[in-house]
Amino acid sequence: MVITYLDKLREEYLQEKLESEKELNRLQITARETEQFILLLEETNDPNYESFTPREVNSKNKKKITELREEQKEIQESIVQARTYYETCEKKLTELEQVLKEAKKEAARNAQNAFNNEKYRTSVLETQENERKRISRELHDSTVQNLTSLVHKTELCSKLVEMDPLRCKLELTTMSKTLREIINDMRQMIYNLRPMSFDDIGLDITIERALDKLERSETKKIHFSVEGESYQIKSIIGITLLRIIQEACSNAIRHADPTMIQVILKYEEDNVSVVIRDDGSGFDVEADDTMSREDNSGFGLPMMKERVYFLSGTISIESEIGKGTTINVQVPINKEDI
Repeated sequence: MVITYLDKLREEYLQEKLESEKELNRLQITARETEQFILLLEETNDPNYESFTPREVNSKNKKKITELREEQKEIQESIVQARTYYETCEKKLTELEQVLKEAKKEAARNAQNAFNNEKYRTSVLETQENERKRISRELHDSTVQNLTSLVHKTELCSKLVEMDPLRCKLELTTMSKTLREIINDMRQMIYNLRPMSFDDIGLDITIERALDKLERSETKKIHFSVEGESYQIKSIIGITLLRIIQEACSNAIRHADPTMIQVILKYEEDNVSVVIRDDGSGFDVEADDTMSREDNSGFGLPMMKERVYFLSGTISIESEIGKGTTINVQVPINKEDI
């Protein structure tokens, strides 16, 4: 609506400028013609031609020249006014065009922000849905299958309890072992959804334990260090940083084959930052930025950025083929809200 009004106002100013320019040109042409006419009359009134020019005509020429001089003076004044008005119109038009340009830029930014927000909302929904699919698949492939097997074994034991007590005892032992495996799987799944150690022992130890577990399972060297004096932060911030560290380290191990990964957690005055650096094969950031994980087991680079975005933080990813990757995440901390 504002841009439409400014466009209409611009057209009005442009029309005023064109009309003032036309008027200025007309006055300048009239001034030149009048000046030429005066010169012609003065030439006719030259004393050298007095013997050939009637006295009455000579007198009329002098009177006409005087009138034209007065008229020329008025025309020059009108030219000055017309030029001032033209310059004013031109200045107003220039200023308005600048305002209109900025308004269009702002509108474009707002439209892009709206698009990005819509994109982020859609991405969040997609991520949630992918996470549900992953959990559903894990439950189906492990927990549900094991429970189904237990049901069959229970039915079998009910038939063997009198016919073959020894085999029934063996089956019950197997069932007990399977139940323990199910419990361990469920505990691990619950821990992955939300590490309860975060509430008990804090972010530092939780990250250290998660990296130790990853280091043992993947046989890669991961060095973790903390800089600054630690303080309490919101759970959502801690969980997000943990997820980003886990994903970044897993990506490096699976795709970059590093000899060492360095993770640094920094506590600063108004923010908490994390640096994940590896000496792996690196990658093309621009090419891989929009790639998603085919197995939906992680959230990849785009979702890492979105998670940081939702915390009003910043994330930078620097990588070079053959020289490793560095991920720097910084999240602002409002200690009054803690």
